[in-house]
Amino acid sequence: MSSQGGLYDGEVVPSPINSPTPVRSWRILAGMSLPGFLLAMPGGLLPLWGYHIRPAYSLASLYFLALGLGLGAGAWLSLRLRTRYGHPRILIAGGLGAAVALLLLAFSMPPAPAWYQCVALFIAGAAAAPINTGVFGLVETAWEQNPARVTLTGGAFFCAGSAAAAWILSECLDPGNPTRLLGLTALLPCAGALAWSRLPLAASIPEVPASSKPANDLRTVLAFLFALLLFFQFACEWSIAGWLPVYLVDRMGMSPSGAVQLLCLYWIALMLGRFAAAGLLPYLRHSRMLGFSAVCAAFGNLALFGSGTRVGVVVGILFVGAGFSAIYPLAAERIAARFSSYHAGHFNGVFTFALLGGVMAPFLLANSAQLWGLGVMPWVEIAGSCTVFAMILLLWLGWKVSGS
Repeated sequence: MSSQGGLYDGEVVPSPINSPTPVRSWRILAGMSLPGFLLAMPGGLLPLWGYHIRPAYSLASLYFLALGLGLGAGAWLSLRLRTRYGHPRILIAGGLGAAVALLLLAFSMPPAPAWYQCVALFIAGAAAAPINTGVFGLVETAWEQNPARVTLTGGAFFCAGSAAAAWILSECLDPGNPTRLLGLTALLPCAGALAWSRLPLAASIPEVPASSKPANDLRTVLAFLFALLLFFQFACEWSIAGWLPVYLVDRMGMSPSGAVQLLCLYWIALMLGRFAAAGLLPYLRHSRMLGFSAVCAAFGNLALFGSGTRVGVVVGILFVGAGFSAIYPLAAERIAARFSSYHAGHFNGVFTFALLGGVMAPFLLANSAQLWGLGVMPWVEIAGSCTVFAMILLLWLGWKVSGS
């Protein structure tokens, strides 16, 4: 794969033939806030569309399915178009697609038909994929210099975008604020696309090697388990993100806007917890951190789903965020040792696979709720958390045996 530039003091430097001006890597990683914004929309849209009143969970599951299908289709298309147009243009196209999706969602309030809402979410998922592809392609040398830092920074921007989506949708649920506020958010990806078009990014077309060391790494059993770990981790996180507001309204009688505000708190807890965990990595044994994370996640789930009070829900959200957040830094630290070099297409594929787990888990949860009610949500979440921690232990054992 051709280089997109060098790294100087944390900055991505474009090819000299384009511009001598360096571009800081965070200005590219900030693009991850847009996929976070788009993919977190259903969690706040369900109360906005009245699903806390009518329990048509099987119909609501189609929204998550449409979002997942759009994400998969967009990833497939962008990975092929990048070899023709390059990563910067793919990134800009994703920003413009996000603007279109948000404009469509601004007019999706009932009595808009369900098929229209599904189309809008399909376009949202399809727009998120090329942004991921563009970002992964443009941070090559920054990732090779410090993979944990780049992974955590991108993850923080992703959670920040998700928190922003929840906050804006909570404002839309306020009777004094029209849903036109959601339409105004279409200006954000337009501004992002304009900013990216003005950055001196290298315009070289990526080469896709027929065989490479990263591809061989990705075929190993441990790499496959690592992808599954991220799949189930995102599934646990997004099961809560997709259905927490409806659950709080249905089970605890909270107002829709208050429930979505707690969803915003959930995303903030995940974001801050990951930074805290990353800061503790050099000082704590990882086995102890993993055990602490398991206890936090278990206690958080009990408080979140068993307390019956707003204070208990807030405590549960904070503990669940602390428990889940440590997994991401631990995985990010292991990436550097596991993968000998960087290939944007392969890592984008792993990340998209993990995101599909996050999007499709609420789809399966919705169909389960249609059969057994929303009371099934705590049991599904606890089972998923146990699966994640069991996979971490399995991966840890594999790393010890392989000596990597």
